Amino acid sequence: MIKKRVIRLAAGFVAAAGIWLLLRPGEEQRILDRLEQVRALAEVRDQESTLAQLNRARQLSALFGTRTRYDLTTLGHGITEIDSREELAQRIAAGRSKLASLELDLLAPVVQIEGDRATVGVTGTALGATRGGEGQFMDVHRVEIEFVRQDGDWLVSGGRHVRDERAASDSE
Repeated sequence: MIKKRVIRLAAGFVAAAGIWLLLRPGEEQRILDRLEQVRALAEVRDQESTLAQLNRARQLSALFGTRTRYDLTTLGHGITEIDSREELAQRIAAGRSKLASLELDLLAPVVQIEGDRATVGVTGTALGATRGGEGQFMDVHRVEIEFVRQDGDWLVSGGRHVRDERAASDSE
């Protein structure tokens, strides 16, 4: 009698572990979920107070690695390296302070994973307005966003601008 209970209990644990493994999001989905978090936090929907800008910048920078690197040479800005999350949060807050609104979309992401590193190639669209500016702006860029797995979590480690899709379509 006790032996049957132990066998049933063990079978139950094995079944539960199997279901958990099947339902657990794969690494690719975890990376895409992290990218969606970044996108959602980066948007500017309402006028933000300085305190709200700083808070949002800190939340956003927590999704990034300690050191990050951005290759914007195709835009004429060179390579930027940021050595701390605090510096990244300050730069994010400074950028947000100039925006009245910002809506972002990430189209056709392609994830490539190699060990504890991953790259997501994606076309990003940005529709927004600057504070005190007239009208809206729209940008469409192809970028590669780099991730690194630290302590089991995927963090953004940088990115590379590939091309300005609007300029590419203008020249065709």
